[in-house]
Parts: sequence; structure tokens; C-alpha cells
Amino acid sequence: MPHSKSFPSAIILILASSSILTTALQAGSSAFAIFNSTGRLPNGCIDDYSAARDEVLYTVPYTYSQVLSIIGSFANITWNGNNATTLNGTDNTVGTARSYEYYGIPLTQTIKTYQKPVEGPYFEDHTIAPSYNPATNISLYAATDALTATPICGDTAVTLNFTVDFCSTDISAAGVIFRSLHLLHARILQEFLGNETWNGCEDSYRGGANSSNGTLFGGAYGSGPTATPIVFTRGPTTPCFGLGTVATAIAALFL
Repeated sequence: MPHSKSFPSAIILILASSSILTTALQAGSSAFAIFNSTGRLPNGCIDDYSAARDEVLYTVPYTYSQVLSIIGSFANITWNGNNATTLNGTDNTVGTARSYEYYGIPLTQTIKTYQKPVEGPYFEDHTIAPSYNPATNISLYAATDALTATPICGDTAVTLNFTVDFCSTDISAAGVIFRSLHLLHARILQEFLGNETWNGCEDSYRGGANSSNGTLFGGAYGSGPTATPIVFTRGPTTPCFGLGTVATAIAALFL
């Protein structure tokens, strides 16, 4: 059964106010025209679009089976902060598309590759249909929006890798959007599983996932070949980095 949990209203308000993306036919936009007439993305980045990649790494101190209980269904997007989606085919099957509203904004994503071996790693890759942000006049589409979940530390933890290869009319702004959302998704997953933080394999083996020192996020890698890992750490007196802090950080990105 899909995991069900109410999503903090503060996060919903922040994401809704950001006017992140909307999928629709845009007059004069050939990316939208190509997709709506053929059902396929353009080949590569067309005129007025540039290519970029964003990658987020995040480790949670839970087993592979625990993580899959949340992320292991293309139809279940509660850990993305959504409660309903519509599939045009069979769950977890190549070619199946999911359509849903992301806080009132329609999105369409189609599975390219789906692998869920018993012992890992889990791998799911989907496309993102052409989307438009009317508030900032940014358009984008993605040929690859992939998630890999790899068990580590003797399956006492799982490292998540969110990698998106996209084309956009503003790759810097689009990169910030993708990075913020993927970090948020990872944090919601962590909250659903119990909100323990990973501090390295030694702590995982000892069952010390709540140790007050160590790395909270594995790191977020921005777009471009010279991107520098961003590593967040916390000291012995700093409280756990909760969803409220994530929400504040995301809001700051759009001010």
C-alpha cells in the first residue's frame, strides 16, 4: 500500500508561491509544439535552450527495503509531497507516464528505465515534458530525471542519487529549482522513515544514527563542470535539520 502522510502546509505554501513549473502548450515555443504534436521531446536542446545537469546526493540511515517501501512505486508520490497521481499504463513499466498537479501545477513524467533488484541498486529514470514557469518566464524539459538508491554500510544505510539532464531557457534558475526540489524530496523520505540522520558507516553499524556530529547531507552538486560539492554539517549543540529549515532555505532561493 502507498505510504500515506499529510504534508506540512508551510512547505505547500512555499512551493505554491514559487510557481515552479506548469506544463502547457506555449505559443511560439517549438519545444512545446514538438511535444504536443509528436508526444516526444525534441532531440537535444533546441534554439534558445541550453543544456545542464544537476546532481544531488543524500544518504539516509535506513535499509534498502525500508527505502523501497516508500519510493518503490511510480504511482506513489507522497514522498514528493503529493497525494494523487494518474498513470496511463502499468505501474513501474517503461513507457508509462504519470500526470499530477504539483501544488496546482500540472506535470507529466514518462518512465524510460525501471530496475528494482532485490538487493539493489534501485534505478528509475523518466523524462519531464516541456514545462513553463510564468512567474520567471523559464521553460525547460528533461530527457533524464533519474533516481538511484544504493545500499551501503552492509545495508544499514542507502545513498540516493538524483541526477537530471535538462534543457532550459535559464539553466541557472532551473538548476536551483531541481536542486531544491530533490533535496526536499530526500528530506521528506527521511521524515517518513523516522527522521534519523546518517553520520557514516561506523555510526550505522553501532546503531548511532542520531549521533550529534557528522554529515547531514552527502552533498549537492550544481550544474556545470566546475560545480563544487555543498556539504552541510551540524555540531553537537545544533538541533536536527528539519523540514521547517528546508522550507526556509527553499523560500530564500526564490526571494
